[in-house]
Formats: sequence, C-alpha cells, structure tokens
Amino acid sequence: MTTKRLIDRKLLAGASVLALMAFASPAFAMNLPSPQKFEAGPLGTLDVSGGFDGFFYGISGAGTSSILGNQKSAGAEARVLELTVTKSSGPIQFTLDVKPDDSLYFGVQPQAMNAHTFSLGPVYAAYVTWAPTANFNISVGQVYSTEGWESSTDWKNANLIDSPLYYVENSSSRGVQASYTYGKLSATLTFGDGFDTGVFNTFQELVTYSFDSNNALSFYGTQNVGFTGPNTHAYGSTSTAYANSFTGYGYNAYNPAYENSDMYGAYYSYTHGNLNVVPEVQYVYSKPNSRLGLNKFTSNFGAEVITNYQFGKSPWSLGSMVFYYKNIGPQAWYLNANSSGFGIGVTPSWIKGHFFVRGEVGLLHLTDLGTPAVGGGFGNSGTDRNQVMGVLAAGIVF
Repeated sequence: MTTKRLIDRKLLAGASVLALMAFASPAFAMNLPSPQKFEAGPLGTLDVSGGFDGFFYGISGAGTSSILGNQKSAGAEARVLELTVTKSSGPIQFTLDVKPDDSLYFGVQPQAMNAHTFSLGPVYAAYVTWAPTANFNISVGQVYSTEGWESSTDWKNANLIDSPLYYVENSSSRGVQASYTYGKLSATLTFGDGFDTGVFNTFQELVTYSFDSNNALSFYGTQNVGFTGPNTHAYGSTSTAYANSFTGYGYNAYNPAYENSDMYGAYYSYTHGNLNVVPEVQYVYSKPNSRLGLNKFTSNFGAEVITNYQFGKSPWSLGSMVFYYKNIGPQAWYLNANSSGFGIGVTPSWIKGHFFVRGEVGLLHLTDLGTPAVGGGFGNSGTDRNQVMGVLAAGIVF
C-alpha cells in the first residue's frame, strides 16, 4: 500500500529480541559503524545509532492512464531520518526509535518522508523490557513487528527498492512481546493491536532455528483473532496523519482486508564467506466479512530471493533481489486486484566511515494487469506491463 501503509518490516533489534539477533540478524547491506556508547548516570550505558538519507529517482511508465498517475518521472525525496536509543543491559531495559521515513516500491509514485504514520507520530518504537535472564525477556509498548526479513531502515537492506512482500506486512504496533532462547532455538510471541489500530486482537509469532553460524531457518505468522471494524485508525500517510486516517473510508477505504488478515511466511539465511543469500515465501489472506465489504476470500502470495555480497574489506558491496507476487480475489494487496508480476533489482553500495552512497536499477514486469485491465498498467495507455526504476541515494550513519 505504498506509504499508505508504511508496513515496517522489521528491524529485529533492540532489547526485546536480543536473543534472536544472535541467530537471525538482518543482512546488512554495508559494514555499518558500531553504535555510539554513552554513560547516562543511573540509566547505565546507552547505545545510540541512526542516520539520514535521501535519493534521486527516475521512473518509466507515468502517464494519464498509468497506475502511477500523471506524475513526474524524476525527482528527489528524503527517505529516512532515524535516531535509536537502547539500554540493553540489566534487568530493566528500553528501546526508543524515532524514525520519520517512507518506503519505495515498483509501481508506486515515490513520496515525501512521513512523520505521522503511527499513533505516536514519528516514534516508530518505544518499549520497556524486563529481562530477568539472558534467555528470556518481556517487552511492553510500541514494539517491532516480527513479520518478514526486510528492515524498515533502507541502509540495512540489500536493496533500496522494497519488495511486494514487505508492502503487505504489518508494522510496529502497541502490545506485549515475549522472547525466549533455548540452545539453537529462539521464539518471539506478540499480542497487540496489529497495524496500530487500537484494537487488541492480533497475535504474531517468530521461531528461528540456527543450524550453525551460517545457516538459520525462520518461520513467522500473524493471526487476527477478532474483528477490526470500520472507523478504527489505520497507518497515516504523507498527506493524512494517523489521527485522521481510518479503516472504512477516506485514505484507507479501498482495502480493509489488511487489518483483518492472517499471514504465514518463512525465510532461510545462508552465509558463505562474504555472501549472504535469503530466500523467502509469504502468504497473507483475509476471510469474507460483509460488514467490511469483503464479500469474497482474498489473498496475496509473494516469494523472493535476496542476496548481498561484500567485496572483502573494501567499501563496496552488491545487493540484489528477485521477486514474484500474485493477488487473488477482489482486493488490491499490492498494485491491482488479481494482478501478478515479477521483478529484479541490483544495488551497488559504497560506505566510508559514516558516509555512504548507493544506487539501484530495477525492473517490474506485470504478468497479469489485474483489475482494471486498462489503467492498471503503465504509460499513457495504462496497458504497458513494464516499469523501470533507477535510484541514487546518499546519506550518513552513526
């Protein structure tokens, strides 16, 4: 759902999932600097990290009848501004992640950075953790989602352009999250208000088994055990703040399936030397619900392979992504209802100290335009099946 649903994807970091990080940390695209450490008196040692980046872009396929609309085909936008403060020692810990940002997708017009996606405005995550042992902890507050592999912070991803899998995932939300590690097995269970709706009826799970330091298999799932009806809040967008964004009309009206969906997925992380390869599959669906206008079963399937290669000790790395998606039923999970397509992106990255430059060139091909067949594609006719996107980003990290 474009910035309309800045569905975070999940930096599994911070105090609530430290145990999991040992097994399933994200495949960082670059050799990022270590967090800055500060002594904060009675609070102890704090880790502070973050950064900022922006990008220039060029896209094909805009036009009067295009799914992109008659928008400009080139421009510049700010992407992420992040400041994360964590206390990860002692029995009482906390995480604060302030992050105005936006996502970038094929088939979606790039948008300005958004500071009012969530109920807490620009605060992406804010929670307190009780960690009585090294293997067990409980967190309460605005916690990270456990869905999917990709991060919401683009310089921690192998690619600049986010995938269709990331597009349909949940983001951070209010709730309670517990993590436990036993040997090579780790698990996280969350109960909260999925999609930050204010309706507490959603469970999330993540289970990871680490075969060794180079191989880890993860399964994740989300179940909506209640009903999130019309007029509940939904994620805000660049043009509509969270306080004015609702399920059932206005900004979010066309797709109430998200807040009432279930999801299941898995990914495998394989590392060999400087190469990291992550295949992932994901399925999300929503059952019929006449009160929401969901008259038929609707679902989305996605699959991708993400790779990242670090060129020795040089400042260069190369990321890539190949993906496929398919919408089934009357809802536009990603782009058009009943549409399908595949894509590829290649991202070279350079980082020196705290400065980085990255670029990406990618292609989306729609194997089925879906509904509408005219206006669901690209170009002035709205029937072209291909879109090319080029991105050049630069920023600082600390």
